[in-house]
Amino acid sequence: MAYFVDGPAASAPGDVDATQKNDLGAVRKASDGNSYIYLKGVTSCADGSLVIFQPGVWTAVLAATGVKGSVAIATGAVDASTKYGWFTFIGQDVAIARSAIASNTPLFIGGVAGSPDDVAVKGDQLMNCQARNAAAGGGDSVILQIDRAFVGVSNESTG
Repeated sequence: MAYFVDGPAASAPGDVDATQKNDLGAVRKASDGNSYIYLKGVTSCADGSLVIFQPGVWTAVLAATGVKGSVAIATGAVDASTKYGWFTFIGQDVAIARSAIASNTPLFIGGVAGSPDDVAVKGDQLMNCQARNAAAGGGDSVILQIDRAFVGVSNESTG
C-alpha cells in the first residue's frame, strides 16, 4: 500500500471515504512514485475504472464517449456521489479492460463506460495515456501509464 511522501492526508490511495476527509482536487505524491488526486465518487465506479473530472468541480464521472476533461484511474470502489477517494493522476496503475487492448498503443474512450479501448474514435483519444501490457478484455487488467491524461483535443489522425 502506497503512502504519501509530500504531506499529510486523512486517507490513503485505495481508501473509500464515506465523508470528505481531504480537500477536493488535492494532489499528493506517494511512495510508489504515483501522484493521486482526491475526488468525489460516481455511481458504478469500481477499482480500476477510468474517470473524467473537471477542475473546480472535482466530481468523477465514468469515462464515456463524448465526455471531455481530465482523466484519472480509481484506486477503490468510490461508487457513489456520497463517497470520496484518491484516483491515480500521474504514474502507472491497473485499469479494467472491457475489450481487447494491444500493448503500447494509443488509447481511446471505450464502448463501455469507465474502460479504455484501442479502437480509434475521433475526438475521444486519451491523451498522455498508454497501455503498457496487452489485455484480452472482458474485465481483464491493463496497466496504464498516465501523466495528467485528458480527453478533449481534436485528433485528426483518427479520420
